[in-house]
Amino acid sequence: MNPSSIDPFEQAFFDFLEGDQKAKITVHNNKGDDEIMPVSYFFRKYSKMPELEKIALKKCEGKILDIGAGSGCHSLYLQAKGMEVTALDIKPGFVEVMKKRGIKKTVLSDIRKFKAERFDTLLMLMNGIGFTKNFQGLQDFFTHSKTLLNPGGQIVLDSSDLLYLYEEEDGSYAINLAESYYGEVEYQVEYKGIKGQAFKWLFVDYSNLSFYAEEAGYRCELLFEDGNFNFLAILY
Repeated sequence: MNPSSIDPFEQAFFDFLEGDQKAKITVHNNKGDDEIMPVSYFFRKYSKMPELEKIALKKCEGKILDIGAGSGCHSLYLQAKGMEVTALDIKPGFVEVMKKRGIKKTVLSDIRKFKAERFDTLLMLMNGIGFTKNFQGLQDFFTHSKTLLNPGGQIVLDSSDLLYLYEEEDGSYAINLAESYYGEVEYQVEYKGIKGQAFKWLFVDYSNLSFYAEEAGYRCELLFEDGNFNFLAILY
């Protein structure tokens, strides 16, 4: 891979893998709540995963497609359990990192264009569904996901309801209904002073998630809420 083609996020992963245990990224967003994150968080082992992720991993069955697998921490756990898992990501640097970490089956692809095979479980953690950007993208993905699942297959995913960001002191919510959905966020990752390309991300509340899932012919079930506005759902 040509180093000049690597974005800051990918470079941070490479640096961590090569021994920089203190590597950190800054995540900028248009909600005015920038966050500094240790890269080690993306390489966490099962023991360090939140309860939500542990529940999600227990729900995985059959052939599994880990969508937006990143460093592959979830795929590595499932692989170690003897499960048949494919780790997919759109970033070539992430896929290279996963290969170096020992993941047996990786795919470099945009999930919206991936049609090679079918699976029993589509796993989308760390708000992997966010790549859909908006409700139209969510609707389009749910339609496409039907081509990726075997009969009786399932989607296991998490997301967050960002409504709390708009809560007033009196308990009401200050939302401008003329603007785009409050869960649409724009991010930009910065590493060592270099900023990557800005990208849009969707945080969908459970009510809207279940609505669009059912519109696509899925049944949607809420599996877990963590008390911090994050939830886990299963579609089947």
